[in-house]
Amino acid sequence: MGNHLRALRGLRNPEGQGAPVNNSGSNPTAMSQAGCEVDEGTAFWDKWGWLVAGVWIIFLIFPILDLLLEDYSLPTRIIGLILVVVFAVVYLRAYAEFSRVVGEGGTRHPRAYAYFAILWVIVLAGLPVIGLTVMGIFPFLTSYSAFLLTKRYTIATYVAVAVLCFVLPIIYGEFIDLLFLIGLNLVLMVVYAITVAAITRSVVSEQIRADYLVVAEQERMARDVHDGIGHSLTALNLKAQLALRLMDAGSYKEARRELEQLSDLAVTALDSVRTTVHGLNRQNLEAELQELHQACTDNGLEFTVLGTVEDVPVAWRSHIAWILREAVTNVLRHAHAGSVAVRLGAAGVSVDDDGDGIQGGESGHGIRGMQERARLFGASCTVGASRLGGTSLQVAFGAGNGDT
Repeated sequence: MGNHLRALRGLRNPEGQGAPVNNSGSNPTAMSQAGCEVDEGTAFWDKWGWLVAGVWIIFLIFPILDLLLEDYSLPTRIIGLILVVVFAVVYLRAYAEFSRVVGEGGTRHPRAYAYFAILWVIVLAGLPVIGLTVMGIFPFLTSYSAFLLTKRYTIATYVAVAVLCFVLPIIYGEFIDLLFLIGLNLVLMVVYAITVAAITRSVVSEQIRADYLVVAEQERMARDVHDGIGHSLTALNLKAQLALRLMDAGSYKEARRELEQLSDLAVTALDSVRTTVHGLNRQNLEAELQELHQACTDNGLEFTVLGTVEDVPVAWRSHIAWILREAVTNVLRHAHAGSVAVRLGAAGVSVDDDGDGIQGGESGHGIRGMQERARLFGASCTVGASRLGGTSLQVAFGAGNGDT
């Protein structure tokens, strides 16, 4: 009678597939995976959801057996069986068309209420034909209203059925004999209400998860635009300024070399845009260190690396590459430093410079972005004074949310 409808909607969010957004290779993002799951689950439910309601049609066997085995005239049997068949067809047709709204507050589509009216007409028309046997069909009416209609109609149906369950047996003088059927109808109404509430809660949780994935993807995009495209634009600006200074000094050959590198950086920036859009944001730590070394050398900074890439856990190297890029870019843009030292280790990484130090008490977007990225792999990211006299950025692996 539909009391387990929409349980299959759990297929939209299987356990373990709500993983956080990641930047791994060419794998789809978590949001695109969830979108595929929802699309497939919706298609399945819209096409086959009526079969779940169809299972409960088997309980119409009781009024059918009553018509066949009890002492009814032949015309009464035929009319009663026709009414039961028409009832089953309309019931299944309604669920086939509107089962997708289960757990979403019901539908207001006029056709759904037309089907419901037909079911009531069949029940009321069958009352003078088969008598109290129609009470075995009441659970289908309460199921229909609870799962497919709005709350107002559900309450009205519950009240009507509850009244009929008591009034009809009293009128026919069979109240004691029908106590079990009366109790069954009342219990099923409670079961339907609880089931609908559980399904509704599941649907709301699904929507919250979908909203979270959208927000997470937006944050990823913002972070990657800042870390990737922002870095590339900064490098382009630095190269252009250097080329201008060389041209002012008459060093045209060196200026041309800088302009050629600027062109290469522009191509890299375009690639960064493409990878950000497609979510293919995995960085190679070793290649990143080489690029940072070149950028620092071009701008007159001494760049030192203590430790090796192999010291950093493989699973975290992509994140560390992004953090180092942001940290060194900040040094190039703001620190007025003469040297920068990067330390790589199994417990964490650090970036120290001998520049001006932190100016102002509030963290900028870049620092917050590094801290957020560190949280993605369970690390902490802290910024403070450096032993070299400038700023120190420390990333500690496995330190949870201890960033400041």
